[in-house]
Amino acid sequence: MFKKTPVLKYESSIEAYQDSIVPSKKVVPDWYKKIPRWQNGMKPTVKQCMPFLESLTIGYLITLPYDVFVKNDNGALQLSWPDFVKNHPVLRNNVADIRLVPAGHYAAEFEWDYNVAYTLPKGYSAIFTHPFNRNDLPFTTITGVIDGGIVMHPHGNPGFYIKEGFEGLIPQGTPIAQLIPFRQENWKSKKTPGLVEIAESQSMGKGLVFSGWYKKTFWVHKKYE
Repeated sequence: MFKKTPVLKYESSIEAYQDSIVPSKKVVPDWYKKIPRWQNGMKPTVKQCMPFLESLTIGYLITLPYDVFVKNDNGALQLSWPDFVKNHPVLRNNVADIRLVPAGHYAAEFEWDYNVAYTLPKGYSAIFTHPFNRNDLPFTTITGVIDGGIVMHPHGNPGFYIKEGFEGLIPQGTPIAQLIPFRQENWKSKKTPGLVEIAESQSMGKGLVFSGWYKKTFWVHKKYE
């Protein structure tokens, strides 16, 4: 018997914008695509690091359904959007708990309004977080974990912070959060002697090729459609 593929279901609350949730593999940033595979002769770059690429392509991305313009008035942030937009980011706290504010960001905490309802099947959860390795974005979205079974309200309120010194446009389609589904399972940890020796033995095989050893030997392709 074949196992049924779990489905992330979603619906945009904005009829004119239906790309609210997309597979992460469809939004790989241009700066990554422009990185050369080799530098300084035969030295591989991050372009050949499968764990890094997979961080950009795993799961799904919630994208911004409208333009947001950030105006910086001597440190006081003002956000604006097109007149058509009815549900938009709001200021949650003018000065947030400093323990939550990422380094290099203003202390004002805003709330996204992503205008999309979504749900996962029972037995699954999803990490909701800032898009992995997207330090180029002018904001940082906070992280949380969402369990399946509940339909998340289209006007949810995940927090985010604006980077210090930023002023300008955050365009429609910008990824604002990444969803990484996982099955709910119980785990335990165990101290295991001998793993260091195994790791060193495996590295001998890695040393025989310029690149691609991990991809060819252990990496498993994951599908998110």
